[in-house]
Amino acid sequence: MNTAKTLAAITKYWQQACEDQGLAEQHLAGAGAVFQLELKLKNHYGKKYALCVSNATTGLLAIGLALNLKKEEFITTPYTYGASLAGFLLLENRPIFAEVNSQTLTLEPESVRQKITSNTRAILAVDIYGNPCNQVALRQIADEYGLWYIADAAQSLGAYREGIPASALADALVVSFTVGKSVFAGEGGAILTDNSELYQKLVWLTQHPERQKRDIGLFLTNEFALNARIHPLAAVIALSIFDDSLQQLKLYQYWCFEVINALNKIGLTKSIFWQSEEIIPAFFRLIASWNKEAQATELLNQLSQRNIAVNLEYLLLQPLFTHPAFLAEYEHLFLNHQTVHFCASNYFCLNSLNQLGIKR
Repeated sequence: MNTAKTLAAITKYWQQACEDQGLAEQHLAGAGAVFQLELKLKNHYGKKYALCVSNATTGLLAIGLALNLKKEEFITTPYTYGASLAGFLLLENRPIFAEVNSQTLTLEPESVRQKITSNTRAILAVDIYGNPCNQVALRQIADEYGLWYIADAAQSLGAYREGIPASALADALVVSFTVGKSVFAGEGGAILTDNSELYQKLVWLTQHPERQKRDIGLFLTNEFALNARIHPLAAVIALSIFDDSLQQLKLYQYWCFEVINALNKIGLTKSIFWQSEEIIPAFFRLIASWNKEAQATELLNQLSQRNIAVNLEYLLLQPLFTHPAFLAEYEHLFLNHQTVHFCASNYFCLNSLNQLGIKR
């Protein structure tokens, strides 16, 4: 990453902002670096609207508020980080957990279809580990049943499926700029959508009155909105490294596919067919599963013989509805004690040891 470029951008912004109060206040209206970053995101995803926010978790909460999803039923994945559901659970929405695909660990569309009831209002999909969901199928199901399709794409910026950016077909998606993500700005996130009414509600609920006036043209402004806008320095950082970060990600994706090709040839793991299915993950984690019994030492030795330096970590996944914190806080929202058939104990991830100068 070009640290010098980032430091230069921060220094320039800070010097100018200290000398010009008008420049310092630009972020209140979503101007300056915020505007330019949102433009890059819109161009990447092909969406009409982008709204930078403080983080992806807050972005998902804002979407729930804007869509008036309160005490409603939604279908989601049991295998994700709890923050994916935090905003929806805070609004007392009731999660229905569907099965996940054994290769991508993302929502299995047919299981989603089977879980839909007359009370279902939304689908919340997660591109877990940077693996893009089957968004074409999820979009079709959402349209068929009149549901909102919302996507947590926090880990998948730069991922593609069938030539489409990960989760770009969702009614609304969130991305993240925190540690380990494709674009790292310290903290921050963004919401993207094509829905003008949703966008206006998001601005009304999360942004400063200056942006409300700029984007919605209101004489009445909402001083009671959440202060959910992105920190201006995070926007400056993300903007300065955006293109370089996605270019660096392409190198990492190339390396990951080299590892996958090696895994498929070695045969100790189940074959991964992402390339043939036009799935290009962001590889927040490169995941695999054992073909039969675990043979970690043998696998690492064979990869080493192919000049692939990695370490192996097992995935500590458990269904969210078995998590102690979930049971303590949200068990009353859980409609029934569901089970899922997917077993995570057979899965692991491979992390690069500075292969091609790349660190993840």
